[in-house]
Amino acid sequence: MDTVMKQLDNIKVKALEILTVYGFKILMSLLILIIGSKIIKYLVKLMEKFLKKSKVDVSLSKFLLSAVRLILKILLGIIIMENLEVPMTSLIAVLGATGIGIGMALQGSLANLTGGILILLLRPFKVGDFIEEKAFGHEGIVEDIQVFYTTLRTRDNKVITVPNGSLSNSSIINHSTMDIRRVDLTFGVAYEEDTFAVKRAIKEVIEKHALILKDREPYINISEHGDSSVNFAVLVWCKTKDYLQVKFDLIEQIKIKFDEENISIPYPHMDVNIVNNEGKIAK
Repeated sequence: MDTVMKQLDNIKVKALEILTVYGFKILMSLLILIIGSKIIKYLVKLMEKFLKKSKVDVSLSKFLLSAVRLILKILLGIIIMENLEVPMTSLIAVLGATGIGIGMALQGSLANLTGGILILLLRPFKVGDFIEEKAFGHEGIVEDIQVFYTTLRTRDNKVITVPNGSLSNSSIINHSTMDIRRVDLTFGVAYEEDTFAVKRAIKEVIEKHALILKDREPYINISEHGDSSVNFAVLVWCKTKDYLQVKFDLIEQIKIKFDEENISIPYPHMDVNIVNNEGKIAK
């Protein structure tokens, strides 16, 4: 009985020693984590103010801030591990032994990191551009370019996160690069309508629209003899920011003009014949 009590006392003493030594280190590590996190936030904000004053491009600025934040967090983690007396040599040996597995696991992340760097170097788009990427078929306004991902905001205000690796290796249509764009539309009218009357009606609508550029001649001409309609191609120019407004305005206003001018727009018809019991078409 005395031996058991002595063993229990020894266990209590050792447990108290462990709690005293490592408990203090754990508390210190928590303190370092809290203070270090606040210092990182302060340094990132300080850098953000500096970049704004330096008038650095928004895309590059956000990428640099994201990279610096990540590096500082890694350094903070290393400091905490050293405080806990985690043997760094053993840790490095373990990481080296499992390097292949880690490399495979981080393959996608490394591709995204490389893609982010390429995007900032080649600059196929920047924050604020409206882009359309072909890898996943997403489109939207570029909200942010981070180290690994780019954030898009769609027209209906949804947020899409696209990997930088995919963006850097796929076709991208940038709708915001040029200051002006061409609006391409097609209108079909019945074959019996007067061609010149149709062109005149369309031209009147175009001339009255304030957002269509007047220094570029609009194109109005027959583009196709369809199965049931004569199709007119209508090409006009406008500022990029006015593209959608001009497009939908013309679709509506030209329809109203056709109604006013009694210009018919053909639509599919279906003839239904009813056959009676004698096999004849009922009249």
